[in-house]
Amino acid sequence: MRYAVADYAIDRIEYPGHLIETFEPLSDSHYRWQMKEAFGSGRYEFCGLTDGFFVTFAETEYATPQSSYFNAPDSLLIYLASNGDGEYVPFAGEPLSFEAPSTVLVIEPAHQPPAEVTLAGVARYIYIVVHREVLKTLYAGSAHELPALLQAFLDGDLQRTSGRALPLSAAMLRCLEDVQTCPLDGRRRRIFLQSKALEIVCQALEAFDQSECFQSPETTKLTARGVVKAQRFLEANYVTPPSLEELAAEVGLSRSALCTGFRQILGQSVFDYVQDLRMQRALALLSEGDDPITQIAYAVGYNRSSSFAVAVHRHFGTTPSKLRRRGELTPSLRHRRRT
Repeated sequence: MRYAVADYAIDRIEYPGHLIETFEPLSDSHYRWQMKEAFGSGRYEFCGLTDGFFVTFAETEYATPQSSYFNAPDSLLIYLASNGDGEYVPFAGEPLSFEAPSTVLVIEPAHQPPAEVTLAGVARYIYIVVHREVLKTLYAGSAHELPALLQAFLDGDLQRTSGRALPLSAAMLRCLEDVQTCPLDGRRRRIFLQSKALEIVCQALEAFDQSECFQSPETTKLTARGVVKAQRFLEANYVTPPSLEELAAEVGLSRSALCTGFRQILGQSVFDYVQDLRMQRALALLSEGDDPITQIAYAVGYNRSSSFAVAVHRHFGTTPSKLRRRGELTPSLRHRRRT
């Protein structure tokens, strides 16, 4: 990685045609591309936010593990993934696992040899590079608030690459999902990506600072992996969801670990998550079609239209028929949640 954002301007990019299927400029130093099947299907997006501050995110599927050598001298690297596998192996250092769900923080001083990076499977991740000068600017006058290792990095005293796997927090997972599903275009998209990148940096530094207070990394990773599996399973089965015991067995956790981990990572109970999925689908059906309300109730998992009406009122603060008449909800109503 180079420091100057001008080095990534679209008119200076020479992308390899044998690897890239399509290339779409979004703005200067901001573009997305689609990989050819031979390398790995999926989409990538890169945004050079400013000198020394870059964001890449991707949703890809690698037919075979893909390895390359990479370095970002004098930079803080943050890798956040909800899917995928792989590892980061610094020169003469210990490998860091990228097995998702995961957050990996790497501090790479200047003049380090490239690290070997391998990705595999169906990967869904965001990768952020923050140069030391950018971090200095962000923490000008407040460097003492950073963990000791990062203070040494800012002072130029760190002599070798250092990395750590961090617990995956609900806030970081939400940031990843927000970035992957962002509908904005143009300058607004760039501003949104910058705000989310800064939020992830703050969350990762907080997790780094508090990492000694968390449970063992293996237990944290096992729980996070189970919660993400449960989330995916419920997305496919919210109409007839399993019991907590059945869901816990499906994802390899105890019932208590599933319930606790679900609240910690996703910020709500399993029951509330299922209700949200049902209400999102109900909203789409009410807004986009003219099916009878009773039929919509059945379609999202309610055996009685009266139960469906109670759930809609609790979630949106109005009745299904009024919700339909409004057509498109206001943002405040759309995001209303149960209290």
